[in-house]
Amino acid sequence: MKYLILLISIFLITVSGVETSSLTPKIKIALISSPLVIGKYSQSTYNVALATLLASHDSFELLAYEMPNESYETILTTVEKIINEGNMAILAPLTLDGTRHLLNIPIRVPVFIPTVHKRDVGPAGDNIIFGSIDYEAQIKALVPYMANSLAIFYGDSLVGSVLSKTTQSVASESNKNIKNFSTYSVDLKGSNIVKYLSRPAAYNKKSVVTHLPIVKTSMLLSQMTFTGAHEKNILSTQINYDPALLTLTQYPDRKNMIIANSIVELAPTIYEANALMNNDLSFDWINYTTSVGADYLISYLAGHHRAYSMPLIDHQIIYPVELLHPTESGFEPYIGKP
Repeated sequence: MKYLILLISIFLITVSGVETSSLTPKIKIALISSPLVIGKYSQSTYNVALATLLASHDSFELLAYEMPNESYETILTTVEKIINEGNMAILAPLTLDGTRHLLNIPIRVPVFIPTVHKRDVGPAGDNIIFGSIDYEAQIKALVPYMANSLAIFYGDSLVGSVLSKTTQSVASESNKNIKNFSTYSVDLKGSNIVKYLSRPAAYNKKSVVTHLPIVKTSMLLSQMTFTGAHEKNILSTQINYDPALLTLTQYPDRKNMIIANSIVELAPTIYEANALMNNDLSFDWINYTTSVGADYLISYLAGHHRAYSMPLIDHQIIYPVELLHPTESGFEPYIGKP
């Protein structure tokens, strides 16, 4: 019955074009995003926030404010409009640059940023909450399984470069004191992977760390199998916790792979509501952290307990980290010894 009620609610919202479940909503949240900057996530984060609000059974209004870009001037104008229209909170799936602009604007209402970790921006107002997963924590969880020598593959981008440097920093400062690194910047098409693997013996007994998106990682794994590389293992963070890995690679390609994942807790009512709207919370971390953010703002505004139990420490949601192994048909907890 509860599923039927939820579906009817979604239908009424859709046909009326009004994002409210009451004439006098007690929760009014603005979602700001730039479709030209974050692409599909502009719509998917709105859908996730909507489903999460519906699951709360609180009266609400959810308004989307789409921006042409994430410049300081654009965000300032948008925030002023949001405040003038009486919104109580802001959900802001922004890039790091957009977040830095936002933090320079005086805002008193609570703001949840699901896409950025507090570590990356430094001090912020007490009303700003950060909800990104922690790639550094995931890399630390992988350290015990790292060989004494690492081959790090990363995307030719600012994010890829940061992940590569973070891996080297964490590994060298760990109790394993790893100092031997080989780094490989992969181009947009991934075409230079073949060149990098022309000498497969260079990877013998090394840990191969991939900070590449799923398609490029699949190319890397397949090529390593093809060339006969004998690496110790293949390590990855959240970026490759994706069911597409199981279809884009053969099991021999991924049999010694370990993936760090932080999508561990799924609040049943929120998960069910999002599943009915085909919102992926199981594998898409931005959708997942958006649901965590919407849940936090609902709790803050409505005055009841959060559905998620992950702690909030120093204005940052702290996510657990589990290690997984991609099997022939799915992902299972990794139980191997370091």
